[in-house]
Amino acid sequence: IVGDGAVRMTGMEMATAVAQAAGVAWFVFNDGELAQISQAQQAPYNRKTCTVLPPLDLEGLAQANAVEFLHIDGDSSVEDVVARALDTARAGRPVLVDVRIDYSRRTCFTEGTIKTNLKRFGVGARTRLIGRALWRRVTG
Repeated sequence: IVGDGAVRMTGMEMATAVAQAAGVAWFVFNDGELAQISQAQQAPYNRKTCTVLPPLDLEGLAQANAVEFLHIDGDSSVEDVVARALDTARAGRPVLVDVRIDYSRRTCFTEGTIKTNLKRFGVGARTRLIGRALWRRVTG
């Protein structure tokens, strides 16, 4: 399981998987952002800096690397597509699965990170940080 941002950084490992006939299945969480960083920026700064990504043609990337491609169209196709991907990998063929997701709600990871980091600050620093975040929310 990997995000679309990570695939942009390390996706050429697909060529190695093909060359070695490694049965690897990549389930790419595709949301067009470096999601964890983006959410961590949005909370205190009310903006996303350099974390929103342009569209990535995952099917084209798979095709360019001779990797099989599958796409999860919605909840009803999850079970079938996952089974097909695992069968493909078991047969020694790499497969990339495009999993479109929506991170419009913060993840538990982001919520936990914010709470943990706030606890590390003293009262003065915590008050300044929360005050700045509120100011950015109000003023845009």
